[in-house]
Amino acid sequence: MAGKQVGQGAPYKPTERPLVKPIAIIIAALLGTTSVSPAAAADIVAGPNSWLVGDWVLCKNPDKSSKDAMHFAPDGTGQVISAKGSTELVYRVRGDRLEMLANAKSYAIPITLTIRPKRDVLENHDEDTGSVTTYVRKDGPRVAECDA
Repeated sequence: MAGKQVGQGAPYKPTERPLVKPIAIIIAALLGTTSVSPAAAADIVAGPNSWLVGDWVLCKNPDKSSKDAMHFAPDGTGQVISAKGSTELVYRVRGDRLEMLANAKSYAIPITLTIRPKRDVLENHDEDTGSVTTYVRKDGPRVAECDA
């Protein structure tokens, strides 16, 4: 078999991708045939947690703890903002829970809030006192109900 090379013919050029364009056209055609509701389309474009993105303010504060607010960015990061400054956090939504890790002086502090079904209130259940502190969107209609 001397002198014969496997796959004789034109040498392979890594920049040539003859199947990429047809596959892309097929995928685009398949995606174009699916039916998506306007609400689902908004979630696809803005992300499934777009309802959370923005500023949330302390609303009900039965323990009279220091007043704070939270800001959530689309990329899963955010901040707790208080008179003492701001603390960075990362978050994820799991069902009816908002799970956060706040960076307090290089310590990761876990915080879990309950999300009300209408996604208009976040609740913090204090295990020590049994009270429930709530947060609402700063630009939402529920802010008129706040007493904190």
